Amino acid sequence: MGGMFEKVLTASDVSQKLAVPTEFLGDQYRGGERLVVMDTQAQKRYEFVLSTREGPYRKPAFTGEWLNYCRDNQLRAGQIIYFWKNDNEEFYRIQVLRDLMGAGPQ
Repeated sequence: MGGMFEKVLTASDVSQKLAVPTEFLGDQYRGGERLVVMDTQAQKRYEFVLSTREGPYRKPAFTGEWLNYCRDNQLRAGQIIYFWKNDNEEFYRIQVLRDLMGAGPQ
């Protein structure tokens, strides 16, 4: 499994579920997969569930511990996250890009 994306968070992303870009799915995901995700700042693991709809418009989204991640990081609409997987690792990584720019939670 591979894939990466960067996303500006919306209000529904931080209050319900994270809408994932469709390109992330490729042919390797069907929906229902549980992805182990490492928060690179806190070094804490989460389990996100990749949900999709049936049919041609699959509308992928992360559920599971996604909202826990949002609360733990005090995420707000307008912030940017980066999600990726290194080839040599069994888990994905996520990072809030605002921390890379030196800004903290407000």
